[in-house]
Amino acid sequence: MTNLYSIPRRALRLPQVVECTGLSKTHIYRLMQRGQFPVPARLSERVVAWDSVAVNTWLSERFSKLKGAA
Repeated sequence: MTNLYSIPRRALRLPQVVECTGLSKTHIYRLMQRGQFPVPARLSERVVAWDSVAVNTWLSERFSKLKGAA
């Protein structure tokens, strides 16, 4: 998938992922268990973060499915 602009890669913490996707924490973890949402990387013993590019790609795929259904 090619983007017209480049989004810098960032480490997103859970509150940022919730805000970005509009999904609840519970639903994000439920989707991860099903293999339907990007898995976070462990940055330290007590810190995990999601790759912003992976989350944005996941969102783009969802929106592209909507365009195809219209």
